[in-house]
Amino acid sequence: MCGNGGMKPRHGDLFATDLDKATLLQYIDRILMFYIKTAERLQRTSVWMDNLEGGLSYLQDVIINDSLNIGAELEQQMETVIGSYQCEWKTTLEDPQALKRFRHFVNSDNADDNIRFEEVRQQIAPATAPVKAEAINIISSRSA
Repeated sequence: MCGNGGMKPRHGDLFATDLDKATLLQYIDRILMFYIKTAERLQRTSVWMDNLEGGLSYLQDVIINDSLNIGAELEQQMETVIGSYQCEWKTTLEDPQALKRFRHFVNSDNADDNIRFEEVRQQIAPATAPVKAEAINIISSRSA
């Protein structure tokens, strides 16, 4: 756990072995919630664990041995997260009112004046500067 790629790659550390599925999920839930509660905002898990006083052995003690006596609290918090989860895409697709907001994108040849493109390296890209109406029509006709 707590490995990452990027500019400072780091191999993950072996946290525990020979776990049944229920225990594995329990540890994952506890680790994620402990990370959320203790990490700096946007801090990667590898940096977070490196900054924990005691490192991997401290984290194992907190998660496996429940040394801080917060295991049940962390699990309850994860249950709350799981219970309140919703897929925003699925919710939108199942809501006719919300779906109407995207109607002009679906199988329509009508131009949308709010969406503009410009040609960059012989390809269209979202416009970054105001463009004259003639340019919008030229690019729209090329993309059709």
